[in-house]
Amino acid sequence: MTIVRKKLSELERVNLPKGYKRPTEAQIQRWKEEDGDEDFEFSEFRYVRNVDVRALRDRLGLTQEEFARRYRLPLRSVQEWEQYRKRPSPGTMTLLLAISRKPKALAKALA
Repeated sequence: MTIVRKKLSELERVNLPKGYKRPTEAQIQRWKEEDGDEDFEFSEFRYVRNVDVRALRDRLGLTQEEFARRYRLPLRSVQEWEQYRKRPSPGTMTLLLAISRKPKALAKALA
């Protein structure tokens, strides 16, 4: 799965839906400051790696049932991801990546 981030100069060529306006540089800077991302710069491309669900679950010391319940995932989906019969959707892959980085925070947020 690939997430592509474009530079502002590339976005200027994109046609926006009627009624939408492009943000100004001042607005973008203000939003970065509000979010605490003043120094953040988008790279041209950013790849989200695949998460090995079984390795993640084993690392957390959880059964499939416990993992599914803790992170509000369908048990059958967890089983199929671990057996490589199906791949998680892009949104689910993002959640799994977040779980792999901050499992306690995600469990607390979903509790």
